[in-house]
Amino acid sequence: MLNKRVVNFFSLSLLLIICTLNPPQKALAEASSSSGMLDIDGNGSYDALTDGLLILRYLFGLSGDSLIAGVVANNANYATSPELTSRLDMLGAQLDVDGNGSKDALTDGLMILRYLFGIRGDLLISDVLGSGATRGTVEEVELQLNSLTTPLLTDNLVGTGSFKFTDQATLKNAEIDIFYHIPQINSVTTPIVFVFHGGSRNPRTHRDSLVSKADELGFIVMAPGLPSSLFPGGDGYNLGNVFVDGDNPSAGTLNDEPDWAFSIVEPLFDHVKQQLGSQVAEYSVFGHSAGGQFTHRLLFFKPNARISKMVASASGWYTTVDESIMFPYGFRSSPLEGIDLPSLLAKNLTVLVGENDNDPNADNLRRNSIADLQGTNRLSRAQFFHDQAQAKATDLGVPFNWKLVVNENTGHQLNPAVDRAMDLMFN
Repeated sequence: MLNKRVVNFFSLSLLLIICTLNPPQKALAEASSSSGMLDIDGNGSYDALTDGLLILRYLFGLSGDSLIAGVVANNANYATSPELTSRLDMLGAQLDVDGNGSKDALTDGLMILRYLFGIRGDLLISDVLGSGATRGTVEEVELQLNSLTTPLLTDNLVGTGSFKFTDQATLKNAEIDIFYHIPQINSVTTPIVFVFHGGSRNPRTHRDSLVSKADELGFIVMAPGLPSSLFPGGDGYNLGNVFVDGDNPSAGTLNDEPDWAFSIVEPLFDHVKQQLGSQVAEYSVFGHSAGGQFTHRLLFFKPNARISKMVASASGWYTTVDESIMFPYGFRSSPLEGIDLPSLLAKNLTVLVGENDNDPNADNLRRNSIADLQGTNRLSRAQFFHDQAQAKATDLGVPFNWKLVVNENTGHQLNPAVDRAMDLMFN
């Protein structure tokens, strides 16, 4: 009996011969001016005999002239092999149509080609689902392929820019600035990353630091600006405005939860999804320095937030997983008392710190007898925070999904941290 992959190969060859001699009408599907991911050559349409064959050749491992010969549209915006390879690389796991963890020309590639030829229903997936497929029905495969041909609604949010955001529950009548970047190749399933600035409150700088990585790896950047006028000092930002005076917590100085800075994130995610027509169910979070402090405490104080991955980078000090220590250094006398520790310790949190971020006299590094129990510099404190939580998980006998990553040959700089954090999230 013929091997299934051999049958698929001959079927593919016959299909391509027939369609080259007599191209079907459905080989071309119109796309919007803001094209989805499968418009590889960027000409505003999805064409099986151009975009489809580019994808298929790419999945077969072809490159250079072999990738593009005879399959680039006359009106293509991207026509060279390096340009098209870069766009194909950005698709990454999105090309794994059947969701089995691998991208295969004779399974995923053939389904994409059939789809671009207008084939739907059982014939779309007949005999081409890979082993271990997690998308095994016509409906599941069509939903995945539909998402790759549905662009974001970027009429109002295009490229790199900013917009004003307000939410009645969290900001009352105030507005904050959101700095964003949307890669040119996108779809309704393009991941969203929220980036939280440092103590200098510079969201534009943090947004800018992620632009090249967003274009390379294919994700949307949203960098909220949390101004001192609304969230003053470390109490308002680093500690999330949970208490009027975070260093002296009490029931009388506990702010209502809608007033917490942390409470902005979920409504902002819903707003971004609505504005873009995004279908993603979760978002990732990155914060550096004071933003790293905000980030790890966001995970603590908003345990039901729709966060898929989080990288807390270069925090000066931490709220540790210790119910015997008073907030802000531990959980006692705060809403974190009684938190679901097994759930918290199972979250996908990466603690990132530079190998050379070890200066005990660094600017803005909090030094006192309690903070110094975590260590005397950012490197030792990151190690303490991670190891203490790991020990807690061991004591409880529960899974521990946090990671400590020491970024070699770097200190407290933002850009090396951004590059490593995004590689950790998306590679």
